[in-house]
Amino acid sequence: MINTVSFRTLGCRLNQSESDSIQYELQNAGFTIVDKKVPSDLTIINSCAVTRQAEAKTRGAIAAARRISPNGKIVVVGCYAQLSAQDLKHLSGVNLILGNNEKYRIMDFLNGLEDGGTEIRVSDEVGGNTFSPPGIISRGTHTRAHMKIQEGCDYRCAYCVIPLLRGGTRSRNFADCIAEAKLLVEQGIKEIVLSGINIGTYMSEGGRDLTDLIESLLKETDIQRLRISSIEPDLIPDRLIALMKHEPRICRHFHIPLQHGSNEILGLMRRRYRVESYIEIVEKIAGSVPEVCIGTDVLVGFPGESEEHFIETAKLLERLPLAYFHVFRFSARPETAASKLRDNVKIRDKKIRSEQLRKLSETCSNHFLRRFVGKKLRVLFEKKNKSGLYEGLSDNYIKVNVKSKEPLINQIKNVAITQINGAVAQGEVVVCE
Repeated sequence: MINTVSFRTLGCRLNQSESDSIQYELQNAGFTIVDKKVPSDLTIINSCAVTRQAEAKTRGAIAAARRISPNGKIVVVGCYAQLSAQDLKHLSGVNLILGNNEKYRIMDFLNGLEDGGTEIRVSDEVGGNTFSPPGIISRGTHTRAHMKIQEGCDYRCAYCVIPLLRGGTRSRNFADCIAEAKLLVEQGIKEIVLSGINIGTYMSEGGRDLTDLIESLLKETDIQRLRISSIEPDLIPDRLIALMKHEPRICRHFHIPLQHGSNEILGLMRRRYRVESYIEIVEKIAGSVPEVCIGTDVLVGFPGESEEHFIETAKLLERLPLAYFHVFRFSARPETAASKLRDNVKIRDKKIRSEQLRKLSETCSNHFLRRFVGKKLRVLFEKKNKSGLYEGLSDNYIKVNVKSKEPLINQIKNVAITQINGAVAQGEVVVCE
């Protein structure tokens, strides 16, 4: 009999949002949610398939669940399940595999877990309404909630398998977004992260776009902080930049994927912008929003990438006002346009290039952080670490640690930054605010 449930979530913020919604539903149905490091009757693994490394991490999560809960059941849901259900079926310990259309119906399949064997419920067609039903909210165990407002993508970038696994772009009902935000606020959530696959394409009934939604969330709810997840560079309107500049409840943080610094490679990738327009939007944001944090994604080793192309990327990253970048190595995904190209970049070169950019990211991050020594930041505290320090995140995406005799979890405080320790800022809570 299943009483206790643990979760392991791989990949993007959207996956986290979906896991939180499933967790909320199971909790309301009477199941006890436990930490993933504790033995449980059931482990739900929300998987990722954006790269081969992501698939490997999913398999590692399955092995970890099997080790920690040898007598427990394992359910794998999400993108890897959608892509490679038959491969997962042959992994020891997996009892149920649900695709992206089925994962919100997990309650329908729990009774069958006692029958033994491995059941696959993955539909061939993707798309449709994959938003959680009204009343089921993305309330996990965190102080921030990742609220799903958009699903799927129509961009069809050459390297990306996600449109094949999640379908075309679609937007959540405007009123449902507002209703969930209100429920999250009622439950004590201080920050909502607006999440999706391509949130810049959000368009609800009546032609209301992402900026309209943000304005309504600020007007109709008491949420203290709104954060925007990753957004494409060609989908950032001036209205949104101006709103972030003037509205203190919107976190000063943009994550804008670059992917590459060469126009030639961007063309092969089928990206919808070129380097010049990317520079323009990043510099516009940096010049408009004080102390804004701008991060990016970079893909190295795409077929056709020469050393000269890579140097173009590195030089561009050095000159842009970026606080950090996530670096990925290209790996061909099934049924994508890039899978038909000759992967002529050696594995060794991919590793060297990715490591060079990671070191550059550390340098950029350190430079960004040091700007704030002696300044004050508004920090939402999320947990107490093993060293006894409270950990939190500033609105402009800086991890901050402080000492405090008073409990700080799920509180927003002014913090005076005193020093930088690696990728973390150290500070002191300002008592008189």
